[in-house]
Amino acid sequence: MTAPRLLRDDPGGVLLLSLLAILAIVVPLSTTLVPDASAFHLSPYVLTLVGKYLCFAMLALAVDLIWGYCGILSLGHAAFFSLAAMPWACI
Repeated sequence: MTAPRLLRDDPGGVLLLSLLAILAIVVPLSTTLVPDASAFHLSPYVLTLVGKYLCFAMLALAVDLIWGYCGILSLGHAAFFSLAAMPWACI
């Protein structure tokens, strides 16, 4: 039996996705399982900040894909992103 095409064509991509999956599990656990005095402890502020940065990165990737590769200028991404950010602006 041969390996799936994804594994044969891009082993680095599979490694990156598996690393991201591990980080997605370990980072939230580090806020609850690691003591506050430890260097590996993430405060809720830092975790929230990382979440915001990841949301901005997702928006940038979406706009890059739709505008860069497809050549379609879509302002719908900005509209949906601003609608989702509106409740956070009130806090």
